[in-house]
Amino acid sequence: MQYELTKLKNNLNTLFVDSPGSTAGTIQIWFRAGSALEKDDHEGIAHFLEHMFFKGTKTRPGAKIAHEVETFGGEINAFTSFDYTCYYINTPNTRIADSINILLDMVANPEFKQEDLLPERDVVFEEYRRSIDSPSQFAFSKLQNSAFSGAYAHPILGREDTIKNFSQEQLKFFRNAYYNLTNTLFIVAGDLSAKGTKEEIIKTIEKYKLPEGPESSFPEFQLKKNSSIDVHQKEIGIATLTMVIKAPHYSTSEAASEDLAINCLGFGETSRLYNSLVLDKTLASVASASTMFMAKGGAHFIRLVFPYKNMPELLKKFTQTITEAIKDGLDSNEILKIKNQYLSSKIYERESIESFSFSLGHSFAQNGDIRCDEDFIDRIKNTNANAVNMSLKNIFTNNIHLSLQIPKENSVDKSKKELQKFQASLETLKKSLATKAKSKHKIERSKYDQQVQLLHIKPGVSLIYRQNTMTPTFVLQAYMRGGITEENTKNNGIHHLLSSMITKGHNKVSYDKIKQDLEEKSSSLGGFSGKNAYGLLMHGLSENLHDLFPHFAGALTHPDMPLKYLKHEKQLANRALINQKEDAVKQCFKEAIKLFFTSHPYALSPIGTAASLKTITQSSLLALHKKNIKNKEILLTYCGDSPLEEVLEVLTPLFDELPARKTQKVTFKKIKTIVGVEKFIEFNREQTQIFHGIPCGKTGSPENLYLKMLSSHLSGQSSELFVEVRDRLGLCYSAQPVHFAAMEGGYFGIYMASGHDKVAAATVAIKELLERIRVNGLAKEDFERIKTMIKGQNLINVQTNEDFASIYSVPVLQAQGMDYYYKGNLEIENLTHEAFQKNIKKILSQKWNTIIVGREYRI
Repeated sequence: MQYELTKLKNNLNTLFVDSPGSTAGTIQIWFRAGSALEKDDHEGIAHFLEHMFFKGTKTRPGAKIAHEVETFGGEINAFTSFDYTCYYINTPNTRIADSINILLDMVANPEFKQEDLLPERDVVFEEYRRSIDSPSQFAFSKLQNSAFSGAYAHPILGREDTIKNFSQEQLKFFRNAYYNLTNTLFIVAGDLSAKGTKEEIIKTIEKYKLPEGPESSFPEFQLKKNSSIDVHQKEIGIATLTMVIKAPHYSTSEAASEDLAINCLGFGETSRLYNSLVLDKTLASVASASTMFMAKGGAHFIRLVFPYKNMPELLKKFTQTITEAIKDGLDSNEILKIKNQYLSSKIYERESIESFSFSLGHSFAQNGDIRCDEDFIDRIKNTNANAVNMSLKNIFTNNIHLSLQIPKENSVDKSKKELQKFQASLETLKKSLATKAKSKHKIERSKYDQQVQLLHIKPGVSLIYRQNTMTPTFVLQAYMRGGITEENTKNNGIHHLLSSMITKGHNKVSYDKIKQDLEEKSSSLGGFSGKNAYGLLMHGLSENLHDLFPHFAGALTHPDMPLKYLKHEKQLANRALINQKEDAVKQCFKEAIKLFFTSHPYALSPIGTAASLKTITQSSLLALHKKNIKNKEILLTYCGDSPLEEVLEVLTPLFDELPARKTQKVTFKKIKTIVGVEKFIEFNREQTQIFHGIPCGKTGSPENLYLKMLSSHLSGQSSELFVEVRDRLGLCYSAQPVHFAAMEGGYFGIYMASGHDKVAAATVAIKELLERIRVNGLAKEDFERIKTMIKGQNLINVQTNEDFASIYSVPVLQAQGMDYYYKGNLEIENLTHEAFQKNIKKILSQKWNTIIVGREYRI
């Protein structure tokens, strides 16, 4: 991808990113205007302004902005940070010009009507309520309040009193002050290679005007002068401790070496903190470290998630680990691993045009220079081990602020005392520091994608190959039938454990050695399990395929599954089960799944139960996988830039080891559903979770075709669901259709999280909307729009190697055919309005289930 930055006649800084052959494009506009520029009386206005830009212009009133984008299958959205706000449209390449007109009209000609402002206050307040319910968001806001100072100390969403009183004057003031040409970068990315394309785009852009104005002056990011301790309770199952330490400016030489040092401590499963706190005795479930840079300055974060009872031992072990790391120094391999992560991240970005463009836009928005990210990578490459180890010492000579989130049943006072002792140990540390062959196999080719082939290696062993020469990366997958559908109450969770354990060592090669090899080469290897399949996934740089493949093959055919890691994975699964009990959303859908699938295995928990996990042993895992490797059909999938001959050469040793096996007919278990149920589950939360749904057939059944179209109609910011219950009535922050379609059955419905005081109105609104569609169907115009929308979404959503691997692998494994994805799209294209109207009425006439999880409401 090539890019060019230019200033057009209207003085708009415009970045053109040319990606020849791309079917997708992205239009982005970045403003150096975020929450750090807000005054006390309008905290949250940057984020609220983001919302209000979507409320229409004179030429595109109301939801017409989103409607136009979603009609051609695009997606429009925005996000606000401390230092910037970004608005973007991801679009089929053929609609780049339309997207430019829509986005520039939206940001250049907003109306900010009073009639739109009032309900949007309610919408944002629901988002604020959601942030209170979210343990992670709530924890960050507490950390901001206790440790940050100045303009960065308040939440980006604002406060309840500011949100409920935002005015047109505040909107216009903030926009006029910061949304100017000096602070703006406009990005146009896609296939711009056709003759005259760029010239026409420039003419379109130059029709729009943004005001002149001064450059935003951001305050210096500062932490509070003295180390702080915050302890707060939350409805959670396990505790989270976050530490924050001052970091240098992004542009300094120290920024690169400190970032390397903090990532060596806590990035990846070979990091010091992960090894000592998670793998050794499983004191914690998460041990990570990272850096966040602001416009001026930054912060290092260390995050530990752990059972509360482990805190004394965990804090002692943390101090010991940091002390040893500083004393012994980080070795060259640890540092090389992180350097390679940075370098490979720039390559992976190029897999998707929007991610590459976001990287350039973020560089401008954060630091005013689209090339600053590349400059930072160069500084990373040139940083030596001595500089990194010196930076590690410097980090821990700064004050460390602590914020601890604990389950509500634990003592705040006791926790503070424990943290005070921990902080004293850190102060002691601080003081001490101050002192190739052609294929002979039968090959099937796709009728729709000339780059994909299906090779029958031997009976029951196949390979899907798709070449993608755009980036030097690859995805390699192995699929076998299995998953939840082959479980029962006694062995529930066995495939989840199997997918977790399959990479924990092979052929007596230790898990540590595998992780080290993977992280040094900026690659990943992991297991996965689903409803009807499980397997293995590797993602890496093409230059490392030969070296890494033995780990993939070894994990697949001869996994060790050591007992110590099985114990570790069981502990993590049990903790997840505990945490789910406090998660209202999970409880809502857990109840829905029980009704829709009853005694079918789909009703089981993906991770098992406390009782079933106890019965699963190392020998049962190994026996199950050994049996499957010997008898079940195996599908390997490769997507990457290597030629087929090279891929076959690499895979041949695995093919030789795998015996031929009989192909088996795919059979499905019958599902009995319970419908017509209304259930309330009491849960003390600000927001109440609502799901109103019906069962639907297995993948490929006609009803899923109609429900997919209905889901598309009800999705997006211009949908009648979004406009009615969110924009007009202000009942929620988000409302969305949920369409789950698996090999043996599924369900469809509407999910909404609404304030506990709005549940009755929200439930009525959902039911009335669905009843209108049941009675009237959809207008012909809406029906045709859905077709265009889905077609556009398909062009945008399938870009990376993993995207392509997914759309081919599961259908082939389940005997649906290599072109199942394309045939499904063709069915939608050929569907008539009359057939849709007839069938959607029948589908929606079923009895519905309503599940409500919250407080102060009874059905």
